[in-house]
Amino acid sequence: MKIPSPYRSYPPCWETLDSFALVPGPGYMGFVVTLSQLNRFAARYRAAKCFSGVTFDELTRTTSDGYSALVHLLLTYSAFEHFLRCIGLELRNSNALLSQDERDRALGKLRSLTGSDDFFRALRQHLEPRYQRHVDIFRSQGACNPLYLAAAVRHAFAHGHLAASPQGVPQETVGTVCRYLCRVLFWLMDREFRSRIEAFEAELEVPA
Repeated sequence: MKIPSPYRSYPPCWETLDSFALVPGPGYMGFVVTLSQLNRFAARYRAAKCFSGVTFDELTRTTSDGYSALVHLLLTYSAFEHFLRCIGLELRNSNALLSQDERDRALGKLRSLTGSDDFFRALRQHLEPRYQRHVDIFRSQGACNPLYLAAAVRHAFAHGHLAASPQGVPQETVGTVCRYLCRVLFWLMDREFRSRIEAFEAELEVPA
């Protein structure tokens, strides 16, 4: 029987970081925080990665699915928010992580999801102006930052304003939108984390 890797649910290449985190330290791997802060990120990442859903009594299947997806996005965005701190970025600068083509493809896919425009229309009333601007650009087919859209959903749900079945929104939409945003956040965290570790590994292979 194959023994599962103890790093299976950690960020990619975590084994390398674990081996070299003390010497020479996280700074040599492109991170701007201490090892303890990186471990906090890993804990949040693992919680989101291992998430398999939540169940409810007496709720419909679609409502339960919507709440489960919202909880997953809450956990995933918590990991992403901490990851931004680890690489020294704020959300307002996070668009730098995406190429124009990547941003446009993410927005195009999000717009193609059934009911997404209705969902963000309903969401807008619960948001602060900094989030509303990106929602307005998204709904007008403009080039907003999709990471702000994920932050907007997390914000509204975490503060108790967003339910799993907003009025006027197709029943499946909340679950579909949240799952897609989770995939985007995981894809970005995995790529950015892996690229920093692989760059460090490449430096180790350069002869003195």
